[in-house]
Amino acid sequence: MIRRDPSLRLIRLVVTKSGKSAYDETFHPGVNMIRSEGNSRGKSTIADLIFFALGGDLTEWKDEAGSCDQTFAEVSLNGSIVTLRRDISKFSTKLPMWIYFGPLVEGEGSAVEGWSKIPYGRSGDREGFSQVLFRAMGIPEVPSDDANITMHQLLRLMYVDQMTPVSAIFRMEERDAPNRRQAVGDLLCGVLDDRIYPSQIRARQLDKEYAEVASQFAGLIRVLRRVDEGLDFSDLLSKVAATEGARRKALEEIEELRASRYSAGQSDPDTSEVIEVLRRDLDKVSRDIVTNQRDLDRLALLMEDAALLIADLEKNVVQVGQSKAASDALGPLVFSFCPSCLTPIQGLAAAHHCHLCKAELDEAHDLSRYARLRNELEMQLKESRALQQVRARDRAVLEEQVGGLQRVRSLLSEELLDRSRHYLTEADAKIEALTRSVGYFDRELIDLDRERRLADQVTELSARKQQLNDDLNELRQNIARWIAAKEQRQSAIYGLISRITAEILSGDLPSDIEPVTQDGVRFDFGDNEIVVNEKRGYSASSRTVIKNAFHLAMLFASCADARMKYPKFLLLDNIEDKGMTPARSHNFQRLILNLSEGTDIEHQIIFTTSMPDPSLDVPTYTVGLKYTANEKSLKLS
Repeated sequence: MIRRDPSLRLIRLVVTKSGKSAYDETFHPGVNMIRSEGNSRGKSTIADLIFFALGGDLTEWKDEAGSCDQTFAEVSLNGSIVTLRRDISKFSTKLPMWIYFGPLVEGEGSAVEGWSKIPYGRSGDREGFSQVLFRAMGIPEVPSDDANITMHQLLRLMYVDQMTPVSAIFRMEERDAPNRRQAVGDLLCGVLDDRIYPSQIRARQLDKEYAEVASQFAGLIRVLRRVDEGLDFSDLLSKVAATEGARRKALEEIEELRASRYSAGQSDPDTSEVIEVLRRDLDKVSRDIVTNQRDLDRLALLMEDAALLIADLEKNVVQVGQSKAASDALGPLVFSFCPSCLTPIQGLAAAHHCHLCKAELDEAHDLSRYARLRNELEMQLKESRALQQVRARDRAVLEEQVGGLQRVRSLLSEELLDRSRHYLTEADAKIEALTRSVGYFDRELIDLDRERRLADQVTELSARKQQLNDDLNELRQNIARWIAAKEQRQSAIYGLISRITAEILSGDLPSDIEPVTQDGVRFDFGDNEIVVNEKRGYSASSRTVIKNAFHLAMLFASCADARMKYPKFLLLDNIEDKGMTPARSHNFQRLILNLSEGTDIEHQIIFTTSMPDPSLDVPTYTVGLKYTANEKSLKLS
């Protein structure tokens, strides 16, 4: 079979209790039938354990499954062999997952090394196991309105259980949300543009931020008009320059007068104590500036090193992908001559063996190594970027502190210089007048500085308001364009799913389902329903057939259309639910087999039945024993 990614396939499932194996079976591509003589033999228990082992959140445990300790699932994710381990707990939900990039037999030989414990969900900068599994399958991580889509949500659309009403597309759970169901359905159908949902969330954030900035801008303008209707920022710089010039001139005249009085032998009383205090304060501020500047320099070096590391990691991530692509394109190297002695290579190597040394080649091991390496690089890159953001915030704080200290140092230096000069004791009318004018100029400069800050704030808010408006308009235009393209893809893919559903239903035994065409099949992920011929009043068994036909159609549509992100895996635990007759169940099983054998795309269908069709009850299509009252699926004793 040809593998088309994303792909998920269960290779082996092991369930343990008290350190012993309670279930250990191997699964194969294509059809996998778990069968029994009669009901209550543990088939649904195995289906629940598969759902849990692959990342589902199982909240209601059957007694037999809940008494076990762990599940081990060896799976193929886009051809990479990965082992997933989870601890069973009847009293906890959202349990973590241990992941080993390699086959189960290797993972069993390593108690800790090579295993990574990943939490159920994202926590801060730490990823949940859904992000790791999505990355291994090449499925984009897309947030819905309330939370990120998880592996559990995907499995709700790939596991058809007995407890969910037959009218529902998704596996039943509490606190379900239509927008999340729609996002999951669109994602697996390949019609969800992973730019739309984040951009819609971003647009709402920008809209809120724009409203806040516009309100601040309008409020500031109203305040300024109440304080000074004649306030004009246009000639602010010229006012500052003129006032500073007048102040400087007054100070120069004061110094000239003091110098002339000093030469006459008049001196000010000793002010050494005040000067000493100023010097100490100035020294402390200068030391603080040096210390903070040293920290800034050290932080700058760290950020430069980190930037180089991030660039290397980004380059490595790209190179790993290029290396895998090159390996897929070129295949194994073939030598005509030995690279050591240049002797012609004699004899042909067997299939899947090295042309040079004749060693067996394990493609799955190479794919697992690629997946493990890429996952490690992605996690290192994420951590490095997070640390770089922390350093940037620390740098901004230090720069602000240094700027404040430098302003304090400037004021202290000016005051020290002023007091260090001799001040004459005799009152002088002109000096007093000039001193008063300097005080006036200082107050004027303070007012002008306030106006300057207000001008900066108004200018900044105006620019921010304009930038937000431009960004919001551009984002809304992009969203509209992306949605139009999405709707075009959706029409084609939804139509394909409807057509295959109608074809499957046409192969059903005669029932209360009238002849149906593609136009007669309508489904809505958000509303969680499938409607055939605009009728909902079918018998329970017919609704079961319709539901299973739809889920099979999704799988085989993904085999036909490479744009879909459905991972070609389906778990059915209800094909004979709700009063299904043996003849109708057998016919539906044969329909599944015919569909499976009619495609060359790798896929996997696992279904349970207590009415196995004889044509499928052979080792090629079955998993494990035919369970009986004395030989149930889980070996618990």
